[in-house]
Amino acid sequence: MCLAKCLFRSRRCQLADSTSAIGVFSITGGEAGASETQIILAAGRYAAQKLGKLRLSIFGRCAELRETELRKKFRDLPVELSVEGVLESTQVVQKLSACDVLLFVRGPISSRRSSAIAGIACGLPVIAYFGSETAVPITDAGVVLVSPDRPNDLNSALVRVLSDAAYRMGLAARSRAAYQTHFAWTAIAARFSAFLNTR
Repeated sequence: MCLAKCLFRSRRCQLADSTSAIGVFSITGGEAGASETQIILAAGRYAAQKLGKLRLSIFGRCAELRETELRKKFRDLPVELSVEGVLESTQVVQKLSACDVLLFVRGPISSRRSSAIAGIACGLPVIAYFGSETAVPITDAGVVLVSPDRPNDLNSALVRVLSDAAYRMGLAARSRAAYQTHFAWTAIAARFSAFLNTR
C-alpha cells in the first residue's frame, strides 16, 4: 500500500482546540457492517461521556451507508461526526493524520488488514481485536489488543489512549518504528533482495 511521501510529516494538524479525534477506516457491508456500527456507536458514546467533545472521522468502503444511523445515534452527544465513502490514497493519509487513534473493529487485526496497516503507517495508535492471525509484525506496532468477547475493554482502551498523552505518544512511536522496519517499501524491497540473493 502506497501512502505517499507525507507519511512522516506531523501526524496531526494543530487545531484551535484540543478535541480528541478518532478515525475509523471503512466498515464492512451487510450484517457484519451493522455489528461494526454498533461497536463504533458504543465506543464513541462511552468516550464522549467520559471525555466530552470528540471528533469521529469515518471513511472508506460502505461508511456512507451507515451515516444516517450514526448521525441519529450521536445526535444528543458532543460528537462532531464526519462520514465519507471511498477516498484517494492521499486523502486517506490526510484523514488518518488528523486523528489521535484508529479504531479497527473489522474483525481481528492481522498483517492482511491493509486499512489497519494504513493507520500504523501514519503513526497512529490502533485499538483492535486479536485473533488467531494476530502476530508479529502487527504486535510490534502501537496496537492495543482487546478481546471481541469483552466489549467494555475496547471502550476503556479508547478512553485511555485519548486521555493519556504519554501512553498515546508511546504507542504512536511504536507504530512509526514498526512501519519503518516491516511495512515501508524500502524494508519490503530489502527483504525481497535478500531472498533473491540466496537463490
